[in-house]
Amino acid sequence: MNPWNILGHDYAVHALASSIESNRVAHAYLFTGVHAIGKTTLARVFAQTLQCLEPNAPCGKCNACQKISRDRHPDVRLVEGVPVGFKFDELSPQAIPPRANDRERRNLRIPQIRQLQHELSLSPFEGKYKIAIVRRFEEANEEAANAFLKTLEEPPSYVIIILTARDPSLLLPTITSRCQTIALRPVPTETIERALIERWGANADSARLLARLSAGQLGWAVRACADKTLLAARNAQLEELFASLSEGRAERLSRAEKLGSDGEVLQALLEQWLGWWRDVVLVQNGDGARITNVDREEILREHAALFSLEEIHRVIKAVRATAQYLTQNVNAKLALGNLMLELPGK
Repeated sequence: MNPWNILGHDYAVHALASSIESNRVAHAYLFTGVHAIGKTTLARVFAQTLQCLEPNAPCGKCNACQKISRDRHPDVRLVEGVPVGFKFDELSPQAIPPRANDRERRNLRIPQIRQLQHELSLSPFEGKYKIAIVRRFEEANEEAANAFLKTLEEPPSYVIIILTARDPSLLLPTITSRCQTIALRPVPTETIERALIERWGANADSARLLARLSAGQLGWAVRACADKTLLAARNAQLEELFASLSEGRAERLSRAEKLGSDGEVLQALLEQWLGWWRDVVLVQNGDGARITNVDREEILREHAALFSLEEIHRVIKAVRATAQYLTQNVNAKLALGNLMLELPGK
């Protein structure tokens, strides 16, 4: 365990801790990595370490650390996009609803950037620094991102800005060039599995499955441990695939018509299907120890024996193409219908 008690990301913790110890904290950081990998958690603990009132920072118990953990510290501001169609005139930190899921599309808008710039222009109220944590900066359009450039270029000496994003390529080069980038990698499966048992009370079988399904995203695994609907949704998505394999052309197109009504839900379904066919390939290659769907090994072996490698590779290619089409505003029902016709049959 690293000195900040964060699971995984030891290299990032040590780099940030060293910058504090050597008094070389950058004025702007960019934490990158897939959703739910721990970017915001790391940003909060970094802020706690900077603002902590005790010598052994972050203590997690002092008034500053407690306020930051609850997003209530007057000098630590967490900002993220608002839902599409949100009435910005009614905006307040309490009024913004939580995200429905990791794929929910939001907008980081100029009024939010202007409000944040005003707050950062004021001296710290009770901490050493003014810290801004801006989540998913890829949700800022070009106008909002450009509006934030001035703050990144010439921040007050007491300001530290932490941006998070899936990938630096999603941001303007003028933004990334002004930040110190710290890329977070997936947390090892064994680390997640052990943590779910020891910290969150999961049983061994559940911890093993969730750790495999998480793809290194600790945040997702923890949520799925507490919220059984996440695993139920995954099970339903796999059942849709299994049912399709036994259906004829007309039935598959009817199923596509039903499933293709929600693009965000469809993206999640395609991810599950892609993971399934990858597991089938692993089983065919005798590499079953690396499969993700460890609770469905019997069906995986059935599919590995039933379908040829050529058929599976064709399906994987079709699933990837369909996911790409959805990002290009292609009709979701049509795209899924075409995919359904590419599925092999039993």
